[in-house]
Amino acid sequence: MYKMSGIDRIYDKIINDAKEQADKRLDEAKQKISVMKKAVKEQLDEKKQEQIELAEKEAENIIKRAVANRNLEGKKQLLSVKQKVISKVFETAHVELMNMPENDLLKMYKNLIIGSLEKGKNEIMLNEDDAKAIGQKLIDLLEKDIDSSFRVSLSSHFIQDDKGVIVRNENIYSNSVFSSILKYKKQELETDIMKILFERNAK
Repeated sequence: MYKMSGIDRIYDKIINDAKEQADKRLDEAKQKISVMKKAVKEQLDEKKQEQIELAEKEAENIIKRAVANRNLEGKKQLLSVKQKVISKVFETAHVELMNMPENDLLKMYKNLIIGSLEKGKNEIMLNEDDAKAIGQKLIDLLEKDIDSSFRVSLSSHFIQDDKGVIVRNENIYSNSVFSSILKYKKQELETDIMKILFERNAK
C-alpha cells in the first residue's frame, strides 16, 4: 500500500481550497468523496454482516468469561477482545477485496477513479498484475463515462503488494489502495461495529 498523501491529504486540500475558492468548490469536492465512500461501502456491506455474525459468535464465548469478573483486568481483557474482533472483520474484508472477480473489480475501480478525477490529465496507477490483466479495459470503461475535459491513462508505475487504484493529477494524488481504504473505513465504522457486537454483552 506505499506511502502517499491519501484521503486525508485530499480532504485537507479541499478544506484549504474552499476557504479561498468559495462554497461551490467545496460542495463539488464533497460529492467526489461521497462517491468514493459509496463505492467502497457497497462492496464492504455485502461482506460485513456475514463477518460480524461469525465474529459475534466467537466473541460471545470470550466475553462471557471476561465479563464474569468486573475487575480492572476483566475490563482490559474485554477491550482487547473488541479490538481483535474488529480487526478480524476488516482483515477478512481485505482478503475478499483481494480476491474479487474481474467484473466486480472493474466496476469498483471505475467508481473509485471517477470519484477522484480532476480536469486535465489523470494517471491511473494499478498493481502490475491488474495493469496487465484489466488496465486497458478499465481505461476503455472510463473513457465511455467521462467528458473530454478529463483525460485518463495508465501509469508506468505500479502499486506494490496490494490492490486498488491511485489517481494522479499533476501533484494531487488520490489514494484508493485497499489497505488505505480499509484503514479509513475502520476508523469511521469501528464505533458502530463495536456497538453492534457488544452493546448487550458489555453492559
